[in-house]
Amino acid sequence: MPNTTTGKTGTLVAYFVLCIALMWLAVGLGMLNLGIPTILLSIFGSCVPTIVVIAVLGVTRDSAGRREVFGRFLRWRVGFRWYLVAISPVAVSLVAAGLYFLFGGEATPADPEAPAFSVPSLLVMLLMGLLMGPLSEEAGWRGFALPRLQSRYNALVSSLILGLIWAVWHLPLWFVDTPQASMSFWLFSTYLVFSTVVMTWAYNNSEGSLVLAVLFHLFANFGNEVATSFLRVPLQVYLPIVAGLYVAYAVIVAVAAGPAHLSRTRERSMVQFRAEPAP
Repeated sequence: MPNTTTGKTGTLVAYFVLCIALMWLAVGLGMLNLGIPTILLSIFGSCVPTIVVIAVLGVTRDSAGRREVFGRFLRWRVGFRWYLVAISPVAVSLVAAGLYFLFGGEATPADPEAPAFSVPSLLVMLLMGLLMGPLSEEAGWRGFALPRLQSRYNALVSSLILGLIWAVWHLPLWFVDTPQASMSFWLFSTYLVFSTVVMTWAYNNSEGSLVLAVLFHLFANFGNEVATSFLRVPLQVYLPIVAGLYVAYAVIVAVAAGPAHLSRTRERSMVQFRAEPAP
């Protein structure tokens, strides 16, 4: 009988290595000034997790894995409370901003080139935010990698591993002129790792819905933009506050739901990769 655990681990390691390598490639091409439009490199970089999924599943001829991953985008019939969890990052960001102002913080000077605070500008921000990141990444991180991690480790450990790799994948952005370059990478990593725990909690309790994963990712980015761009909380102060709030959020989730499955309601709710039996 073939060792399916070893095969799954090897495929997952190859997936992570390729994702990181291609992200460095996208950033490197931008640094070489080859005339490639920055927007094209940004689109390519944000799509790397999904591009690599398609490539890996194609090379391994894993039709079952392909159906498993992309079928998760159709799982939208979940409890209403999990949609509330998916939009909860906005509340986290508003709490972070509120704490800043409560303790005497002042808004940064308005940027004359920044869009005015309005409903249309918020809608445009949501649409652009959906396309650049959440929709283009989640087939990889939550659709492909997380179930395979959870077939080997418990839900909490899987989340911490995935969050760390997700942070390392972003590392090249600190070497070019991006908004991330002005942040502390370690605080950003803390924010990403512990928000991943919360995302896994929602994901496992919705039977692996990528709809919820995309929404959580979207509203996390959106909440950060609202706090720093519209409410004008200084990023250097906002980041440690919001990272601390996500640490607290993740600890509460892990204690309340249990680290094994991040779920108390259904013992078997942890979403794992299930390989088809060998012929």
